[in-house]
Amino acid sequence: MIEKVEDICSSEQALLLLALSEHISVQLSDFEDFSIARQALNACWDRLVDKTIDPDSLYWFLENLDDTGILTVMQSEDDARKLKVWICIANAMVLILKEAYASQADEYLPATIEAADIRIVEEFFNNFQNVCEHSRIIINKVLTYLMEIDAVERINRAEILELVGICDSKSSDKHEKKCYPSM
Repeated sequence: MIEKVEDICSSEQALLLLALSEHISVQLSDFEDFSIARQALNACWDRLVDKTIDPDSLYWFLENLDDTGILTVMQSEDDARKLKVWICIANAMVLILKEAYASQADEYLPATIEAADIRIVEEFFNNFQNVCEHSRIIINKVLTYLMEIDAVERINRAEILELVGICDSKSSDKHEKKCYPSM
């Protein structure tokens, strides 16, 4: 599986991890800090699709002094399965941030971002496969989509979310309508 992921560019890898994180994020919907995950995922989409958030502002969702960053919140998770979901979200964010900082040619990066390498992607997939029943099917759907789109095409968030079974990812309502991908 990781071999196929290595065939796509790093920005597509970041998009893949974000889409897959969306799919499993619903497993946190009963967690009191789900809104933090939701806001972080939305900010990642804002960065990838519209470039409307700068890397430092996006980094705040990962790690901050207010103890509301993904890395802080996930440390309080006692459920092993949910912790793996938090780790996936954090890994996706790190990869997106690495791309975001690289696009600005920033000389100095936060240590968390500077240390990121292919092991982040490997860790993501190890955890994703443990928390997603149909992981291979969903991964292949998104990979196929990414390989088929033209590099100059605009990222279509709605299409990607539909592939992973999410109809309305911006909804903060726990009872949001879900679409489920055909298996």
